[in-house]
Amino acid sequence: MLVFAQIKPANITGTVEKNDIKRVSLFKVLNGRLVEVAMSIPDEEGRFGFRFTPEYEGFYMLGSGTNVRLQGNFKFYFRGNEDLVIKLGRENYELVSCNSKEIKALNAWDIASADIYLKSSRLGGQSTYVDFFPQVEEMAKNLANVKKDPKTGNKVFDKLFATIVDYDFAYYAVGFNFLPRSTHPDEDEFTPYYQNFNPNDYLNDFLLQLPYGDRFLNNLILLKNKGKNMSDEAAMIASIPSDILKGQFIVAKMERSRSMEDLLSTKKTYKQYITLPEQQNRVAVMESKLAESKTGAAAVNFTFPNIAGKTIGLKDLRGKVILIDMWATWCGPCRAEEPHWEKLNELFAGKEVAFVGVSVDKEKDKWEAYIKEKNLKGIQLHAGPGNILSSAYKIDGIPRYILVDKRGNLITADSPRPSDPKLKEILEQELAK
Repeated sequence: MLVFAQIKPANITGTVEKNDIKRVSLFKVLNGRLVEVAMSIPDEEGRFGFRFTPEYEGFYMLGSGTNVRLQGNFKFYFRGNEDLVIKLGRENYELVSCNSKEIKALNAWDIASADIYLKSSRLGGQSTYVDFFPQVEEMAKNLANVKKDPKTGNKVFDKLFATIVDYDFAYYAVGFNFLPRSTHPDEDEFTPYYQNFNPNDYLNDFLLQLPYGDRFLNNLILLKNKGKNMSDEAAMIASIPSDILKGQFIVAKMERSRSMEDLLSTKKTYKQYITLPEQQNRVAVMESKLAESKTGAAAVNFTFPNIAGKTIGLKDLRGKVILIDMWATWCGPCRAEEPHWEKLNELFAGKEVAFVGVSVDKEKDKWEAYIKEKNLKGIQLHAGPGNILSSAYKIDGIPRYILVDKRGNLITADSPRPSDPKLKEILEQELAK
């Protein structure tokens, strides 16, 4: 997955069958998982469209599925400047026109593997190993021809193409056996492709570039540990050859935690593998979901960067009463509180109170310009939308003020505003303790 400084926008237009598909989503791939970047509601004629600038050169998905339910989503390769026209269905798509040789190469592979893909992904499908395994063997024989250099002129894509086909095919073939079927094969009924299949051939970091990477990772680990004690999570984690993939598997386990104690125990045991920012953010979100918002509960441990890029967190402010202001540059009521915020800063200057502004602005550059222009007092940090504090305390409107005591425990997740005299009283009471 390559990232470039300047990428031209891609244009996607298409049609769906009337009254069949109500929503079309565009997803990027982040560490083997899908993240929605745009959504289009088809009009009365079934037309939809997107114009977006790819964040990176690589795989994206488009379709009627979700970030969890992949069926109905289809894989495309964008690097910028594509013009794509498609007819979108729930189980397939038709490429009407496209100026991208990479997308055309993927489309040819999608057509060749369509039957196997559908049988492996349909819940409740009638297919069983009796008809599916022979298809797998037949396609496996012809895979070398399919994997030939597509000669798109894009050296990065052309080099990856054979690997893409191998991974897709393996994902379909292996995934078939993990869905409920009316009948399942005995060990001696597995055909040569399955008998010779080695999960280690696919357990590498390339999985993170694929839309189904996280899901395939789980299947590969289960397959590698087949016949072993599946409740021995330590052994399963040890069987994963890549530390980054260990982190992916561990974080998925942590997302199933039902208590903060369980979550923190797993984090303490395996924290050396949770290294990617997205992995760390997922853990932080889980911590916020399991965190209590009642008075006296431990406040959510946030860390956000200031305008100089230095990260500042809750732990850095221990020993002080902390007033957190959740705000944005575009928020009128937030700006109306600024004079009162400034007065409070002046009133409690030199005392054990930390005033922390946390911006939820999507565009960081606008926040930076605003901070420089206004020279706002206090510690000013940028969190962006969907941050851990917004998630933890279910903040759906701003401004929102959060008060934390000197020990790092919550006073209130919905404090009076600086314009309310009650806030000054609360701060004075906390300082007197």
